[in-house]
Amino acid sequence: MTHQRTLLLFYSGIKSDATKKQYERYLNDFLKYFMIKNYDKLSQMEPKKLQEMIEDFIMYYRSQNKSASLIAGKVSALKLFFSMNDIILNWDKLRKMLPEKKKLSGNQAYSTEQIQTLLKNTVHYEYKALIHFMSASGVRVGCFEELKIKHLTDMNNGCKSVNVYADTIHEYTTFIHTESVESLNDYLESRKRKGEKITDDSWVFCSPFDSNKPLSDGTISSALGRYVRKSLGREKSISGRYNIMSCHGFRKRFDTVLKSNRMVNLSLAERLMGHSKTIPLDNSYFKPVIEQLFDEYQKAIPELIIDEKYRLEKELENKNKRISEIESDKDRRIDNLEMTIYDLAKRLDVKS
Repeated sequence: MTHQRTLLLFYSGIKSDATKKQYERYLNDFLKYFMIKNYDKLSQMEPKKLQEMIEDFIMYYRSQNKSASLIAGKVSALKLFFSMNDIILNWDKLRKMLPEKKKLSGNQAYSTEQIQTLLKNTVHYEYKALIHFMSASGVRVGCFEELKIKHLTDMNNGCKSVNVYADTIHEYTTFIHTESVESLNDYLESRKRKGEKITDDSWVFCSPFDSNKPLSDGTISSALGRYVRKSLGREKSISGRYNIMSCHGFRKRFDTVLKSNRMVNLSLAERLMGHSKTIPLDNSYFKPVIEQLFDEYQKAIPELIIDEKYRLEKELENKNKRISEIESDKDRRIDNLEMTIYDLAKRLDVKS
C-alpha cells in the first residue's frame, strides 16, 4: 500500500476540512510520540503491536491529566486511520480505557463590559472586526475558513445576513447588525488601501500574509487568547480550563442574549445558532424564511450591541418607531371617529 493510498483512504472517511486538519494533527502526534517516520510505516505494523502502542498512548495522556475530550479525539483519529486501512484492533477495550468525562468548564459567556475592554486593547482592524462579527452573529470560529464576501447580503437597518457553511449540510443563516457591519467595512477598507481588490470571492477575513488564504481558526484563537490575557486576565477552573473560552465566549454570549429575551422565539433562536436538532422534528418540518429569522434577530440587537453610542442610537430608533406607531394609530382612530360622526350626522339628516 503506497503512502498516497494510505492517506487517501484516511481522508475519504472525513467529511469536513476542519475535521481533516484536526485529525491530521492527532495522527502526527501519535507518529511523533513513537518516533515513526511516516504513515506507511504505521500501516505496516503488526496489529498486536499497534494495540499496545495505543494503550500506552492513552495511559500517557491520562497520566498528564489531559481532558477526556482531547484523548477521545486522538483515539477517534487513530480509529479512523486504522479502520480505513483495514487494520483490526480491539476498539472496545481502548474505549473503556478512556477517562471519564468531567463536568464541562469554559461555559461562561463574555459580558458586554468585558468585550468593551477587549476592544479598547485591540489595535488591529481585523481583530476588532472579528470580535464584533462573532459577538453580533454567534458564529463558531471555524466558519471563517469558509466564509467569503458573497456569503454576506445587505438587509434592512444597516444589517447583513451571513450564510454560514454555505453549500454544506450544516448551512444556516445568521446576521450582523450595523455596529459590526461598520467595523467590518473599516477592516475591508484597510485591505483595499494595501492594494487588495475585494471581490465576491474574497475571504471575509484573510491571512495577513496572503489574501488568497482565509484567516485560520488556529491563528484567530491564538491571537484572541493573547488579547484576552492582556486585557482581562484569564481565570482557570479546577479542571485547568479557562472559565471563558477566548472565541467560544462570544457565541455563548450571543446564545444567552437570545434565550434571555422572552420576545424571541426559541426555535428561531436555535436556527440563528445553527442548531437544527435541538427541538425534535424541527429539522424536517420547520423551514423559516430569512425574513422570519431577521425579525427575531432584530429583537435581540439592543442587547447584542457593544458600544454605548450604538446602543443609544438603537434605543432612539426604537423610541421613534414606537412614537410613529402611536401617532399612526391615533390618526387611524381619529379617522374612524370622524367617519362615525359623519355617518351619525347623515342618519340624523335623513330622519329629520
